[in-house]
Amino acid sequence: METVRMKRASGIAKLAGVALCVVGALTIAFYRGPSLKSFNHHYISSHHNNNRPTTNAKETWIEGAFFMLLCATSWSMWLVFQGSVMEEYPSKLFFATILCLCSALQTFVVALVFERDYSRWMLGFDINLIAVAYCGIFVSGLVLYLQGWCIEKRGPVFYAMSAPLTFIITIVGSSFTLGERINLGSVLGGTFMVGGLYSVLWGKSKDQKEKETMAASPFESL
Repeated sequence: METVRMKRASGIAKLAGVALCVVGALTIAFYRGPSLKSFNHHYISSHHNNNRPTTNAKETWIEGAFFMLLCATSWSMWLVFQGSVMEEYPSKLFFATILCLCSALQTFVVALVFERDYSRWMLGFDINLIAVAYCGIFVSGLVLYLQGWCIEKRGPVFYAMSAPLTFIITIVGSSFTLGERINLGSVLGGTFMVGGLYSVLWGKSKDQKEKETMAASPFESL
């Protein structure tokens, strides 16, 4: 999906950016470091406790890592397929609608299998209703439409490289809203990923400018 020319600065920037993103993700995963003091002491959510007991996650870390790898691989393939679909059928709104419909049917079947207590399906005027409305309107509706627009304009690689920003947004958001402590490893990893993101985007932008210059050169010669 992406052309990398090692003898040009754009190709070196792309490879360096991908390497920085990988290093940043590994830093967040394997290095915690000392906890940093939060500048915000008035949290939006009052249910925060940094000393809460943790679950014994080491027993299922192999299964968790496997499913995370499967999720990331499937998501990457889906972005590539979506780029091909947008070239043939560029209706982003209809594409997002069909995608939401298929996802609703699949998750409905999964919910029937794993949740037999149908009283849990009832929604009231509480935080659960707000969470469902937020996921339906923004996550499933608006985000999918904007995702299709971004892939149509710049391709799936451009969109995929922005995915590491979700780590940084989650870390900052959990600190300000839930009072979670930020570790030095998270700050370093986020810095690496942001640097890698802009390095790849700079390389792609330079390639795009070269293509536009080459396309316009025949007309300039006339």
